[in-house]
Amino acid sequence: MRTLMKIGIGVMALSVVAWLFVSTLRDTIAEPYDVDGSAFSGWTLVSRPPTPGELVGLGLRPPQRLSPGLFDELFARTMASLTTPGDALLPIVLSGELQGELGIVLPPDEMLAAARDAGLERVSLRPVCMAVKREPFMGRTREFFFLVVDAPELVAFRAQLSAMAAERGVADALTDPTFEFVLPVAGSDASFDTWWPLVVDRETDCQAPLG
Repeated sequence: MRTLMKIGIGVMALSVVAWLFVSTLRDTIAEPYDVDGSAFSGWTLVSRPPTPGELVGLGLRPPQRLSPGLFDELFARTMASLTTPGDALLPIVLSGELQGELGIVLPPDEMLAAARDAGLERVSLRPVCMAVKREPFMGRTREFFFLVVDAPELVAFRAQLSAMAAERGVADALTDPTFEFVLPVAGSDASFDTWWPLVVDRETDCQAPLG
């Protein structure tokens, strides 16, 4: 009987320790990320021709210090084996959206010039949260960590491009109401483009705010 009681107490103790560990880890992950607010202005526009396997057709490159800082904090919290994008860009227009007629009527150089005229390099983005998507893949779980931002100016610019495309015979382009502006931070593999089309549920995907 005493042996059974000792075993029961041991199991309970291990359960408490496990619960405390998971609770502490959850609290740590949910803590605000320490990011200087100045890192969300002065981003640089980048334009690329539509290419299979590429994510961004038109995007914004953050200041050099932002992505490494976010990754370091993320790794310290999760201790997971993750990879970073080779060139972290926030997509304004996806490369995949420019396949076909849209890429013909909206050439990269013209989109870039229009974006500069719209003042997108002077926009101050409003960070929402660090978020994560997970999905089962070949017996394991893929993960994609990304920064969600609010940017009414970018929404308006996509609408401007949509109107330009319609005038040139391509209707209903760039009108996806679920499109979110996100900066890829890290993933369990390097195939970041395969997460798009990306539908963000802020209630469930957001893990932590940015301080």
